[in-house]
Amino acid sequence: MNASRASLAIAAAVILTAPAAAQALNFDDRATGFLTAQAGGMPPDAWNGTTLGTAKRLVSALSPAPRSRALRDLQFRVMVSELRPPANDGSPAPSLFARKVERLAAMGEGENLNEMVRNAGGYNDPAIASMTANALMMAGERGAACNIVRNWELVQPFARRAVVACQLAAGENAEALAAVAPLRGSDPGLAALVQVAAGGQPPGAAPPGPLDGPAMVVLGLAHVPPPAAALRSTDPPIIRALVGQRILPIATRLEIAERGEALAIIEATRLGDLYVQAVTEGATLPPAMARRAQLVYAARNAANAQEIMRSVAAVYGDARGNPMFPTIARASAIGLLNLPAKPEYADAAQEAIRGFLLLGDKRRTEAWTKLALTAAYSNPRAMNALDRVMPLAAVAGIDNPKRLPPSEVNRWYEVMRQDDPKAAALRGNLLLELFRATGIDVPVRSTDLPETPPAGVRLVMPPAATLSALQAAAAGRRRAEASLLAALAIGETPLIELHPAAVGIIVRSLREAGEDEAARLFAIETAIAHGL
Repeated sequence: MNASRASLAIAAAVILTAPAAAQALNFDDRATGFLTAQAGGMPPDAWNGTTLGTAKRLVSALSPAPRSRALRDLQFRVMVSELRPPANDGSPAPSLFARKVERLAAMGEGENLNEMVRNAGGYNDPAIASMTANALMMAGERGAACNIVRNWELVQPFARRAVVACQLAAGENAEALAAVAPLRGSDPGLAALVQVAAGGQPPGAAPPGPLDGPAMVVLGLAHVPPPAAALRSTDPPIIRALVGQRILPIATRLEIAERGEALAIIEATRLGDLYVQAVTEGATLPPAMARRAQLVYAARNAANAQEIMRSVAAVYGDARGNPMFPTIARASAIGLLNLPAKPEYADAAQEAIRGFLLLGDKRRTEAWTKLALTAAYSNPRAMNALDRVMPLAAVAGIDNPKRLPPSEVNRWYEVMRQDDPKAAALRGNLLLELFRATGIDVPVRSTDLPETPPAGVRLVMPPAATLSALQAAAAGRRRAEASLLAALAIGETPLIELHPAAVGIIVRSLREAGEDEAARLFAIETAIAHGL
């Protein structure tokens, strides 16, 4: 089996092959999430109007790594919020809860999955307990995983593998060797690794076998690097496990962590920690990666406002227009968070506005926008620079504009054309779609913004059936359903390849369904991906 798909295949197989007795447990007769509406979750009635069969189908179809951080977070909220499930409609097993468990495991959300299963009493189901333990091991949470392994019934053959891994993790080497001895014929890969970790054999190449949680634990304890093919994986559980594998060179872990942060799998703070570690240890990195590490290190270690300003300017000046810009901006965000919106720091306003828009911090964006406008009031050069971020501020809803002066919009578009004539037409059309989708009235041909994308640009339009279902769910105020359909609409399509009209439909539909903040975050994320 392809190593990069192994953990997901094992997780799915656990549910699909679980004993019938386990499947008899019913989790869909009550709310099973842990995130309340007061703590940032969805309202309890978010599934209202959606059938149980539809909810099951949508959850099962979700991508483990949609190419939008905003929509990934939205699908996550649907699955972990304390929602009343739809009424039983006789739809086939597995349950909605079991499907959420499988998707959260596929997303690499081991700790949050464990929280949901614990609150629901889900350890009683051997299939769900097994998937939770596996996900925790992939996330590097050995203690929590082994607590489940020791205290709850699991499904085979995962149970045997997990017991051996936990024995090794506890230093019970003799017990692990005895437990793995009967598996030498059926599970030779694991047996070979245990011989290295507990039997004193020298490390070598990783033997063939599934890269599930127990394998990752034993690889780490045996100081054996994972297979080379796994290092190219985009599967969230594999990425999380690899970033935590200290046997790998830090440059390799950083490359994986950068990829994972861009996919919203690895936290920006975790990536930032690795950058700082690499600089502190004097690690040898590729030149571009070394530059990114130095930028984040400087932002993390700035001691006063002037140093923060210099580090922010360096990050934004170096990375803007680069596909890595959002990742580096998020990893160095601590500098922005420590810089107050005061007149003496107005020179950093443009960078601060862009950064806080990217972070989804509307309050700080508004404060810096007001500061920037005041500072640029009688300074044409400063106003020209500000014209690069004011369209984003309008899309984000700063001051909630309902109309924009055409002359102002045209001025913004002219700056786009000056900055990058080749990309301006597509960016302008996207901006027009975003204005209209966020409630700004821009009559047809009232501005210079193109009404259609330029010809010859490769753009992806999601399936018409998905967009139609999304619009219907939004019109029916079926909040959870619309949220999942939005994530399904983009799937793994890069944001820069999405057709602007599709982006507009998704933003408009999410706002209509009640997810205005997520809609605007997706809009900003897409705009920045396009270089706006």
